Amino acid sequence: MPKVKISDAYLFFDVYGSQLSITETGVKEKPTLIVLHGGHGIADHTLYVKFWSQFSGIAQVIFLDQRGCGRSDPCDSSGWNLAHWGQDVYDFCQALNIKKPIIAGVSMGGHVMCEYVNRYPEHPGALIFCNTEAKLDLEAMVEKFDELGGKEVAEICRQNYLSPTPESVDAYQDHCIPYYAKNAYTRAEVKRCLQHPEIFEHYCQHEMMRFDYLDTLSKIACPTLLMVGEQSPGHPPKCAQLMKDKIKPGLVTYHEFKGAGAPVYNDSPEEAYQVVHKFIQSIIASEG
Repeated sequence: MPKVKISDAYLFFDVYGSQLSITETGVKEKPTLIVLHGGHGIADHTLYVKFWSQFSGIAQVIFLDQRGCGRSDPCDSSGWNLAHWGQDVYDFCQALNIKKPIIAGVSMGGHVMCEYVNRYPEHPGALIFCNTEAKLDLEAMVEKFDELGGKEVAEICRQNYLSPTPESVDAYQDHCIPYYAKNAYTRAEVKRCLQHPEIFEHYCQHEMMRFDYLDTLSKIACPTLLMVGEQSPGHPPKCAQLMKDKIKPGLVTYHEFKGAGAPVYNDSPEEAYQVVHKFIQSIIASEG
């Protein structure tokens, strides 16, 4: 399996599509799209391949299992934090000589993107925030879970974020994830991932309820796409709207998918494909 040493860790990555587009008349370099998974400790990159690999015709798509997650080498709890994960994104690009990448972060992958932008605002060529937030709003999540699934489901959500345990993580997967979207990931799809639930528990206990990157978003210096589902309980639209308001107006494109949950592309696959494809094509066109 392909791995690269980043600092003191070996990170797994998988590549879809070539870097070069070769035709009869010439050779052009395609942009690199790096996809950052969410659900650290619960999910890995395999949950995201079906949708994001579709763009391998216009970009080289790289999926990264972040430090300690999936097929990357295990590490101790000192590496399970936004500081390491955010720095790893930049260091990964340096190791592979990737210039001006398009970075896509889904859910917790978006939290990592915020830390990366905080450290290296001039580095990315474009950003895609999908079903994520720069500051968690637990009460908004609980309210939406209550609306969709009732008070028991809402309370499972609350307890999992405030007092995570192996049992609460299992309960969340069983009772809350089915309400993420009309076409939510199945239990089998999530369990297919190589799971390390202690990472998620650690993140909830130390950073999930505390991080706040809203003011950091003003540092963004590249085109940015925000994608959010109108009916998403895990990532309420109000969080994405707050993000939009903090990014320079000329750089941000905001797309709310009507009736969709999280990820938006499970409920609105064709619409999501068109939105992302158009965005990437606009980046290619702007670079000549």
